[in-house]
Amino acid sequence: MDINEGTTTEDLWTPYKELVAVVDSYLANEGLGVPYAVHTFESILRRHKQTFLALLKNPVKNQASREEIKRGITEGVNLPSIGKTLLSKELVDEAIILSDMYNANEYACLELLHTAQRQTARRPGLARGLLAVILYYDGRRSLVQALRDLVMARDGVSWSISAREEIVNYVSRYVEQLVSDGVLGAALDALRRTAIEPELEVLRRYRALPPRRYYNRMMITMQTTRKLLAGVIFAASAQRGLERDILIRLLSEQMSSPSRGATGALDEISLALQMALLYAIDLSVLHRREDGEELAKKLPLIQDPDLIAVLLDELSPTGQSNQTQESEEKSGGLKALCQLAFGLALAALKRAPVSLLRRSSELKCELLDQDEILVDAAIDGGAFEYLEEAILSTDMVAAEEWYQRRVHSLITDFIVLMHSKLMEMRVKAEEAARAAAACAAEGVSGGARRPRLLALLRCVERLYARDPLRLRDDYWRAADHTHAHTRGGAGAGVGGGRAAVLYKWVRASGEVVVAALLGGYLRALAALAVPRHTWALLARRDALSAHHLLTALALYHRNLRADPSPLSELSHAPSLGASGLAGARPARLLVRQEEVEAMIAALRLIAAVAREDEAACAAICDNMQWDAVNVMFGLICCAVPLALKAELAGALAALGGRAGAAPRVWAALDAAHLVAADRRALAADLEEVECRMEEYPLSRAFVELLTSLSGAAPVPRALGAGARAPGLDPYVHHVVTRIALPAPHRNYRQPHEKWQVLSLCFRLFVKWLDAYEPAASDFPPPHAEPDINPPPGFRLLIQLHTDSELLRLTLITLDEAYELMDRQPSPEQVYIEETLNSVLQLLERALTLERPLNTAAAAAGRAALVVGLSKLILAPSGTDSGDRLVTCCRVLQLVSVAPTVAARAVALLCRALAVPAAPRHLLETVAHRHQLANEIRQGFVECLEAGGEAAEAGPARGAAEGVVALLLQLLPAAPHNLAHLLLGYQVTDDVSRSVLSETPRTCLHAILDILDAFIADNSEKEASTLVESGYRLVYWLCARAATSAPALRLLRARDYFLARHLKATINLEKASMSSISARSWVVRACACEAGAAGASAHAAALAALLAAAAGTHRPPQEWEWCVLRKLLEGLAVRAEPAPEPRWELFHAHQLRQALAECDLPTGLGGKRISVTRVHALLSRELASLRASAPQRNLVAQEIQKVLDYVTEVNKQRNLAATLTHYYDSWRQLTEIIFCVAPQDLLSLDTRKNLLLNILQDLLNKIPPTEVLPQIGNLASGTILLLLVNLRHCYILQKRESSLKSSEFEASFFGPSNQIMQTKSLTLKFILHKILSWIMVSGACTQKMRVNLYGALLNFLNIVNLKPSAADPEEEVNTTYVSRLDSSRVKPSKEESTLKSMVIDVIDSFGESLCAVVCSDCIGGGHDVCRMVALSCLDTLIEINPATDWLHVLTNQGYLRSLIDSLIQDDEGLKEALEPNPKSLRVLYVYESKMALLVRLAGSRGAAETLLAAGALSALAQLTALAAHPDVHAPADQRAFVPPAAERFRQILSPALALCDALLTTLGADNYSLVLQITHLLLAHLECVDMILRAAHPHSSLTLLREAEAVCCVASRAWGGAAGAALAADAAGVRRVRALLLALLPRFAAAPPPADSPDDDSDTADLHYKILCHLLLFARGSLESGADESSAGAGRAALALLRPLLRAVHAHRKLLATVTTQLHNAPSMTLPDIKKLVGGDVSGAGNDTNGRAGAVSRLRARALRRRRELTRCELAAHAALYLVWAHARRQLRTALAPHCEPKGTALSVGGAEEATELRKELIAVFSDRFTDDLLDTTKNQPAVQRGFLEVLIKDIRTMVQFSPL
Repeated sequence: MDINEGTTTEDLWTPYKELVAVVDSYLANEGLGVPYAVHTFESILRRHKQTFLALLKNPVKNQASREEIKRGITEGVNLPSIGKTLLSKELVDEAIILSDMYNANEYACLELLHTAQRQTARRPGLARGLLAVILYYDGRRSLVQALRDLVMARDGVSWSISAREEIVNYVSRYVEQLVSDGVLGAALDALRRTAIEPELEVLRRYRALPPRRYYNRMMITMQTTRKLLAGVIFAASAQRGLERDILIRLLSEQMSSPSRGATGALDEISLALQMALLYAIDLSVLHRREDGEELAKKLPLIQDPDLIAVLLDELSPTGQSNQTQESEEKSGGLKALCQLAFGLALAALKRAPVSLLRRSSELKCELLDQDEILVDAAIDGGAFEYLEEAILSTDMVAAEEWYQRRVHSLITDFIVLMHSKLMEMRVKAEEAARAAAACAAEGVSGGARRPRLLALLRCVERLYARDPLRLRDDYWRAADHTHAHTRGGAGAGVGGGRAAVLYKWVRASGEVVVAALLGGYLRALAALAVPRHTWALLARRDALSAHHLLTALALYHRNLRADPSPLSELSHAPSLGASGLAGARPARLLVRQEEVEAMIAALRLIAAVAREDEAACAAICDNMQWDAVNVMFGLICCAVPLALKAELAGALAALGGRAGAAPRVWAALDAAHLVAADRRALAADLEEVECRMEEYPLSRAFVELLTSLSGAAPVPRALGAGARAPGLDPYVHHVVTRIALPAPHRNYRQPHEKWQVLSLCFRLFVKWLDAYEPAASDFPPPHAEPDINPPPGFRLLIQLHTDSELLRLTLITLDEAYELMDRQPSPEQVYIEETLNSVLQLLERALTLERPLNTAAAAAGRAALVVGLSKLILAPSGTDSGDRLVTCCRVLQLVSVAPTVAARAVALLCRALAVPAAPRHLLETVAHRHQLANEIRQGFVECLEAGGEAAEAGPARGAAEGVVALLLQLLPAAPHNLAHLLLGYQVTDDVSRSVLSETPRTCLHAILDILDAFIADNSEKEASTLVESGYRLVYWLCARAATSAPALRLLRARDYFLARHLKATINLEKASMSSISARSWVVRACACEAGAAGASAHAAALAALLAAAAGTHRPPQEWEWCVLRKLLEGLAVRAEPAPEPRWELFHAHQLRQALAECDLPTGLGGKRISVTRVHALLSRELASLRASAPQRNLVAQEIQKVLDYVTEVNKQRNLAATLTHYYDSWRQLTEIIFCVAPQDLLSLDTRKNLLLNILQDLLNKIPPTEVLPQIGNLASGTILLLLVNLRHCYILQKRESSLKSSEFEASFFGPSNQIMQTKSLTLKFILHKILSWIMVSGACTQKMRVNLYGALLNFLNIVNLKPSAADPEEEVNTTYVSRLDSSRVKPSKEESTLKSMVIDVIDSFGESLCAVVCSDCIGGGHDVCRMVALSCLDTLIEINPATDWLHVLTNQGYLRSLIDSLIQDDEGLKEALEPNPKSLRVLYVYESKMALLVRLAGSRGAAETLLAAGALSALAQLTALAAHPDVHAPADQRAFVPPAAERFRQILSPALALCDALLTTLGADNYSLVLQITHLLLAHLECVDMILRAAHPHSSLTLLREAEAVCCVASRAWGGAAGAALAADAAGVRRVRALLLALLPRFAAAPPPADSPDDDSDTADLHYKILCHLLLFARGSLESGADESSAGAGRAALALLRPLLRAVHAHRKLLATVTTQLHNAPSMTLPDIKKLVGGDVSGAGNDTNGRAGAVSRLRARALRRRRELTRCELAAHAALYLVWAHARRQLRTALAPHCEPKGTALSVGGAEEATELRKELIAVFSDRFTDDLLDTTKNQPAVQRGFLEVLIKDIRTMVQFSPL
């Protein structure tokens, strides 16, 4: 919840849960985020003050409220949480029942039921009423927990929290007020009221007990509440002590009725309360801390002057005469303990500074002098016995730090402050021991009780046996002065006196003591063992040294070997003390029980020292005089007590736990033949002794010995060589067949021992299996005995992969352990949990090794031996036919009580479900069993919730991470799969149709809650692996087609989840790799959301995402907050490579090769070096090395150095991969947003500004020479796409504008726009950066260069934008001279400002840029790179035709190479014309080359250079131009590859376009040009002939385009005098001329129809262009007189005039129609627009986009209609011109017969033709026709109309004055 908001639901659960969350936020998580407001915390605590004071007291029942809710069934009631509502009868009945159960107000119960109804999704399978009961107890626990946390946060003497000082000060004042108001008394009252049994009785009476699973949790909650109540008292006492009343009350209650557990020890409640008593009368702070005097002044013992006297009255041994003997015995132990603690407090106060005593001047000295009396009474009263039996006999003290610290200070204070009493205790103990020995010698039984000193030693043993805080170091500080003040223990703040006393007490154990005390001293010393100092103490040659202990052990073994029957029930001589554990006895050796116990204690001491000190362990094993290892194994083989054998095995396990000593212990173990088949040894002890006793200490110790040896060093393969087959088979057989397999069927005195044995066995199996890697050599050869036994892991693995007894034991143990763990907690639960954990780990490891085992078995030819655990684990078992995978899934429900087990279960599931059949099997098992499916899914959900972001790193977090990893593993499988079930998708229907709601609660809800909690506090905390995996899962759900739609709907319903998380930016400069990766997956998921929202036109989702990513809701001046820009800020774009060390022993080159062989691919791309492989490789090298020990050590150090280097390399590779992945995610989001965002959500102006800002940021961020290659590739692609969007934005905004191009550019780039100005650095910066990157990226990938050239091309196209068909029409700034020679273009004022910047930037790079671009144009790179480089060069020359780059092209040979490359492409072009070409890359490169040449041909100088360089000659040599496909072959227009005819046109058209450009620039009078063009056409005469013969008005567009190009070039080249001269000499030219003239009547006879308003094809335009070319050619031929057949063209032109005029009128009508439609488009409806322009309108689903698309298409149609009209008018004019020329020739030459003598028949024929022509002209040129013809020039200059009038007048004159 928001901590700044109060609760609105006054039920019995919600306020308390919110309260504990707020308290935790302020106290525990204060340092993780932005500090919270203190006043808010104060207001919340003030609101709950009365709740704390009336602790666990419900608002009482109210009859009026009961009647009101009863009337709510019909009238309704007003509830704070939901408002006015009607109530159901069932709800009212349940509320009344709850009110009666807990004596609570009816409205509170009603609210609780409503809350339970809302929480049913989190706890499936529970009815509303039962859930309300559980919530009731959970709320009580939360309330008490909040109070306990507040009390612990109070400023005090024991601990302090890390919250802010103002928070601590306020909490301290608040708690002091609560304490003064009686909250501690309320806690004691609540503790008395909340007994478990009465609560259960109420639940039974009202039938409110929940199911077993929830019942267990409810019981834990109730017990936890009681523990927290006791914890409130303890925390208050430990921090500030207890006031007099509470202290006396607590003392009285605990002395009268303490609660005890099953073993007689105190339970957790009484333990906490008695610890509170001990802290309340504690003044050890005086010597424990440097500021102890000031802290002690806060304690009631100092503040309250009467408290000491009152306590003396209560605890004085003389003040209890009125108590009965029974109560005395009942309270004696606690009273003695309190007497001891109080006496020590008085002793400490006596030694306190004078200032403190002066403050407490009211105290009488005689009161302080009572300290020794109290201590004496405590000792006599059995204080240490009570401390040992009631407090230290359980593990609860070791589990709680402050309990252990208090007992530690109690014991150390007694040793230091009451040293004289300690000496008295020792003297009395020795006297009692001597008296007992004397009585025993005289045969009299001594009735003396156990000495008090032994109780103290036993307390020391129990306290420090489990010492995670290392408090025992305080006893040894005086032994090493350098460590005197390094630890903050009980003596850290004082001088050396305290440490010296403690150390003296430890050293006193070395003095000669009586036998009765020896065992106690040894056990205490074993518990206090520390490195170095303990062994130094034992190394002295005194009465109690290691030499004496081990020598005595050896003597005992020697005597046993001499006398095989050492045990006797007869009396013995007095003890010989420490040096006489075992000695020479006359005749027969008899060992007393106390000597056995002393030996056991000595062995424990030896084991403790070996575990703590490696040097001591080596000294014990290497000393041949002691021969400790062999002696111990020898004693195990002898007939000694079972307990002694177990301790011997334990000591050997400690010695063998060191790598240096393990080989010696292995050898001695095998030499002892303990498990030999021919000897009974351990088998006899197990079967005859342990089974009879129903206790198995020796078996357990032996398994621990094997475990220790296996973990210390590799298992020796050659063990036992010579005497038997080497290996560990006997030990494996003994543990498996004699210990593990029979264990479930044996009888046990203690039930937990069964699970203890199983736990040890399975832990050993796991260790053996972990150390094993399958190999083919391990399989025994068929029909032969192996020379050496395989490792123990092989035996286990084979049994686990076959249907063996071991496998059955493992699986049965799994089921049974789960069933027991799911019940009420029991004493053996610790061992059950360990067993279950080991079983899961064993199965996981076995599944991991399954594939290597199968591989090894196949290599050995023994594959039949292996069935496979992955198959066996799926076998059904039990009555419900469930399998073990279901059991593993159920184990996850134990995450709250056994998180380690849950983590193991998840790991096992990940491994087992990696086999494809396993997930399907599990899904089929649970899918149709609704209850089981819900139960399993709930287990996964609980696992995620327990390990959520609020949990600390540990097993629960690991389990949650494993669940997410499992979901990621299962999700890619085809639907339906198990991940869909766990995530809430439906598995019985189409997955994409699933509806993911908030109920039932699934893994997806839990993961989303975890991610929401991660960003809840707005702090930049590091993302954990769980968070990173959660974001990854969300991305894959959004990215997969089957799961995307339901997941996105759920994410949008959760307040636009992705948009919220996108805004939670982090500091990338300081973020860890996991945080960067997490952000990467968020951004990538947002890209999926943007794409899906754009595709489905989900405007709300897209708007939310745009508001989060682009900040569209912010004003322009705040665009620096744009998340798209912030996502890139601070991102590192390079990863420094790990420096390679200088190798001393390895050859660097060979080492690099070895590391390269260990490279493995990873999921995010790239490779990582396998550290395991490298270590194994180098270890094998070290094993095969023959060198001395020092040399081997040096090699081992070098190996570690290599491994450290490999780790650093992997770290840098991971960083590089993470950065690349992050940038790729940002790229995807950025590109998709700009691609799918509509204009109504992202306006063009906003889009433009964002594009420019992001472009500038990106180019400024990327250093071209230092960026990672992967990021460089992605960044260049992003720049390309952003510039494409910028160009598109420019085009769209230009279309919407009514300004002319020059005016629009001034507004778009001009000073009015403060973000993008021509004079600013933005455009110049972008261009300069792109060009700089191109200059330095020569060694980079071709992909990067392609992207950079593409970006440059788009930038240049913005500057040099070509008018589009969809743009508004405007005048083109061209002149006749500029059309002839582009180098003579004079830019306009506006264009010169924009383009001059581009030209200046390009010129600043000099010729080097030209050289780079030209090198890429002709280089050997990718074809795409060459194409875009050629296009860039083309555009650059177009922008600046007067550039000097032509000189670079010519002088440096680039142009020559480019022309030569055309010939080299000939073969590739011919292959491209095949029916099924392999590639079309050559064709596209050819087009790019020709486009550049055509561009160069636009200037006169370049055209002459091209002509001189032989460009046309190269084209003439292209044989591909002669390979014209069959013009009648059908073409498949649906095929992806263009038809062959279209591919040929792509080759022919550029060649003819070059000829046309050269003719335009140089003119048709250039004889050299005409000759080369003629050579080109004649070289491919067959192709030209085929085109001209096949062309007709109804030909395909491809053929018409070819015919138009051929006619254009031929008409221009041969239409003049040069062509006529060539025709006279070349038959081919005459042939083509004849074909051209024959083509005119063909096209003149059938002009294209012009009556289709919706015809958008180019057929008409091509038809008119061909007509124009043919008419111009015919006119030229007619005027030159080169061909008599041209006279027929005149007649054809005359016949064409009328149809052309009709076509002009039709085109005018079509143009008017389109113009009207374009004018009315803004006011038309969308259906009308669809009907007008077709149903496939772009963005038809959106009115704005649809209308814009329709306008663009109408503009294009209008432009096409205008172009067709212009072409038609031009053809009519050309036909008129041809008619005039034909009439001029015919009618003027017809006068020849009248002027000359009567001539030939030809003259007669000419006269006839002239006569016919005159008639036709008279018929055609009527007045109306003439007006229509002149009307075609109304939109043209007056000179054109005048020219036509002259032609018409001349024709009429010739007709009128003709003599014919």
